[in-house]
Amino acid sequence: MFSTLRSVFRCLLLVVVCLYHLIPLLIISAIKGHSLTRALQVRKLFCQRGLKVLNTTLEVKGKIYDEGPAIFISNHRSYIDPMAALKDIKALPVAKAEVAKWPLIGYAAKATGIMYVKREDKSSRSSTLGAMKKTLDMGYSVLIYPEGTTTKEPTTLPFKKGAFGLAVTQNMPIVPIAISYDNPDAIWDGPESFVGHVIQLFKKKKNRIKMRYGEPIRSDDNKVLLAKTQSWINEQILEMEAEWEKA
Repeated sequence: MFSTLRSVFRCLLLVVVCLYHLIPLLIISAIKGHSLTRALQVRKLFCQRGLKVLNTTLEVKGKIYDEGPAIFISNHRSYIDPMAALKDIKALPVAKAEVAKWPLIGYAAKATGIMYVKREDKSSRSSTLGAMKKTLDMGYSVLIYPEGTTTKEPTTLPFKKGAFGLAVTQNMPIVPIAISYDNPDAIWDGPESFVGHVIQLFKKKKNRIKMRYGEPIRSDDNKVLLAKTQSWINEQILEMEAEWEKA
């Protein structure tokens, strides 16, 4: 019973925190015009405070790349993955089209910069790659989860190739990110609804996350780039999982 009340309270508080950041941003944008740089900074603050609402501790290792636009590539466990990454990096994430329909979150994501893709739609994937190229050309980074879905598998699912081909043609570095949770309920895998997943996650008194940032990877061969990125992420996942077991 108490865990359910905790979950409801956190949901409501997270909505308040979101509106606290979103409403002033919309007002300033209406007066001064939209600024993506401003929006990304506001979202960064929201992610930092949102993780505190969820009583989530984040252990980060590795240097966070900030030397210009890049393509950040991460494994995917939970809807909270982007919050954990965007707490520290300024990037436009690529998300599945369904996110646009999520209550409040979809609108807030659109207001602060996001690219949606219908994974099963070839024309949508092509349009998303075009949007990613435009974002990089503007000097902003991109955050993408090339598995295309969340998973409880011990390592990553096969990566989609598009982002790696774009990195080659645009001469952009790939910055790998590996993420791991101590709480199996934080991993969204299966038929559970978004709301159901949120309730389960918010019930836990405390959540712990490990994140590792790798060195930028470059190659003029997209297959080599993909293989190196996925290999590094898989190695880090296995190491972090082993650390959880020892703790």
